[in-house]
Amino acid sequence: MRTTGWHEVVGMDGPFVSVYLDVSDHVDLRWRALRDQLDGAGADPGSLAAVGSALDTGLSSGGRAVGRGLVASEGRVLIDADLPLPPSGYTARFSALPYLLPLVDLSEPLLPHVVVQVGSHGADLRGVDPSGRPVAVASVGARRSDRRLAAAELADVAQEATALVDRLGAPLLVLAGPLSSRRSLRVALPSRYRHLVVEVDGAPDRAVLHLAGRANQDARRAVVQRFRDESARLTGRAVHGVAPVQEALEAGTVDTLLLTDPLVGSRMADGGRADEVLPLLAVASGADIALVGGAVRLHEDVGALLAG
Repeated sequence: MRTTGWHEVVGMDGPFVSVYLDVSDHVDLRWRALRDQLDGAGADPGSLAAVGSALDTGLSSGGRAVGRGLVASEGRVLIDADLPLPPSGYTARFSALPYLLPLVDLSEPLLPHVVVQVGSHGADLRGVDPSGRPVAVASVGARRSDRRLAAAELADVAQEATALVDRLGAPLLVLAGPLSSRRSLRVALPSRYRHLVVEVDGAPDRAVLHLAGRANQDARRAVVQRFRDESARLTGRAVHGVAPVQEALEAGTVDTLLLTDPLVGSRMADGGRADEVLPLLAVASGADIALVGGAVRLHEDVGALLAG
């Protein structure tokens, strides 16, 4: 997963409050329990108040996320991320460094995509970025409400849809609605966009999550295969273990940090807990992070693919 967007925590002295929780319901009760735990651990009141205030505002994007991840320090929220996957239970940590790994575990990026819900008398369009945040919406209706979309109006829908695809660089264009309406719109699309189209009968969001999950799995498999290939070739571009990986991260030579366990157990690195030190170094150096589970054996649950 790309770590861009988390640089607010780099260079901060801390300590940090890191919170991950389900926000689908009863957020106030969950936050009360977390706040008490953090207060007992010595967290500063200003950071707790900042997190509480952010949670009071609801989902930061107004999207469909069911989880929330927040990192705060010195009375200010530095990271506020909507999570498409809910945490199992919750996480509250007060520590010298920010705890970022749950962001990797729970923020599997979606494919940027455009959804067109097309009907007899019009179409609603929504462009969605990799975080699941709607970045643009549009509606196109028949010029007369008593009849179906004409060919010229379908061309308007196609133009709006392809403009959103181009704006997002989206590899996916989802068409939802009655079969005849979907097919008519598909024919109206310029031919160079038709290979991006997926038609769905039901709710388009479920189809998007399925396709995004498959794409993420493919990306992880590619990272694992590349790591195996580099290890077998003895090129020096694949390293194992906490200390060698930390050294490479500090040198800025890591392309992707691999972890077999999102917690990295209770391993220590130079400077603190490995599950805090290594992800923060990855953010600082612009390295990606991949949680690869048991797909490959890594010494001390940590590996890295070096750039080059």
